[in-house]
Amino acid sequence: MSYIEEMLEEILKLVYREYREIVEIERLTCELEETLNHSDRKSANLILEMRQSEMERVSQAKRAISELLESMDDDFKRLLEGEQLSERKESEAERISMISRQRNHTMENIRRIDRALSRRVAGKDSYYEE
Repeated sequence: MSYIEEMLEEILKLVYREYREIVEIERLTCELEETLNHSDRKSANLILEMRQSEMERVSQAKRAISELLESMDDDFKRLLEGEQLSERKESEAERISMISRQRNHTMENIRRIDRALSRRVAGKDSYYEE
């Protein structure tokens, strides 16, 4: 396996790990919404703590991705940008791109739910109020 293939594979693993954590945040956010619909503050606090733990894992994954990208030398970056990628490399690059798009969509859904919850709970003191 070439250096580029190894790096792409490692980036793919990290991006997928980040995505899995974000999906878990989405699940917990939906659960939080349901819990608040039933006015169960105790359970809501527990879910918020769980969600915070997941957010910390996402931050760790993002840091790992950034560190990996920063560790790449300029020659590798130029090679990656300009090289005609082999089928395997192209496939991994496409998977990274697809997971990134799914991550962005999931994050937008989390923000939408979170915005509604914040406005409902905090009213005009909501983080999302302008």
